[in-house]
Amino acid sequence: MSNLKNKTIIVTGGSLGIGFAIAKQCVLDGAKVIIASRNKNDLKTATDELDSLGKEKCISYSIDIGDLNAVREFAKWCIDQNLEISGLVNNAGIYGPIGKTTIVDMDEFTKTIQINFLGTVYMCNAFAPVMKSTGRKKIVNYSGGGAATPFANYSAYATSKIAIVRLTENLAIELADENFDINCVAPGFVVTRLHSQTLNQNPDLVGKGFFENTKKQVESGGVPPEKAAELTSFLLSDESDGITGKFISAPWDDWKSTEFKNTLLSDKDFATLRRIDNKNFFKKI
Repeated sequence: MSNLKNKTIIVTGGSLGIGFAIAKQCVLDGAKVIIASRNKNDLKTATDELDSLGKEKCISYSIDIGDLNAVREFAKWCIDQNLEISGLVNNAGIYGPIGKTTIVDMDEFTKTIQINFLGTVYMCNAFAPVMKSTGRKKIVNYSGGGAATPFANYSAYATSKIAIVRLTENLAIELADENFDINCVAPGFVVTRLHSQTLNQNPDLVGKGFFENTKKQVESGGVPPEKAAELTSFLLSDESDGITGKFISAPWDDWKSTEFKNTLLSDKDFATLRRIDNKNFFKKI
């Protein structure tokens, strides 16, 4: 377990799915948690459950993170409530339109970029200047499918998620002198309501291979959201001090091992996205 005692953490998209799992882990690890999302009913249900787990009462805030003015008002509200934010998790997101980029609704494409990418930008812009901590301040952004490999027919989602990875690297450099650790998490295929959007589409529009894979993953249960939640809690804790600008996979990276952690700290290009030329890869035996 990570130690998040005396830390106040904001989790966007915290009322459902991966976001709720993150909020739950943070509460169990001792944090005071503020969950933010649009649906007030979901927020109420999530808050009631979180309140039953920890000593600190959970706070909920209804917001559309794609609205810059609303995000600024949220930051001001936190200040007015004397909430000293030491950690921020940008998890909220949508799948957006499915199909070839040349045929999808451009308004829906724009909406996806607005929520997934610009929502993360807005939260970082509004909250980083007011975050406080006796130790290092922590931001954890959420990537997803399409960040490390192509994700055809989901271009709005994929491009928003790869943009978050580069944003994370940039912010890690920009805010290094302000005591920030800023990282990005890839949660893997976690079964959430987003995937019903795929399964309700024509397989030809989605791509038959991905459609069948989604169906199998959903039936098998996918990657437990707790994997991403545990990694996020670690990245919010003092245990991860100095790890910054990294893109880490919750299900595939051995982030709990001392060797992996040391490599994150010592190798500036490890766990980052780079162009590779004329390089052979050999599996370690």
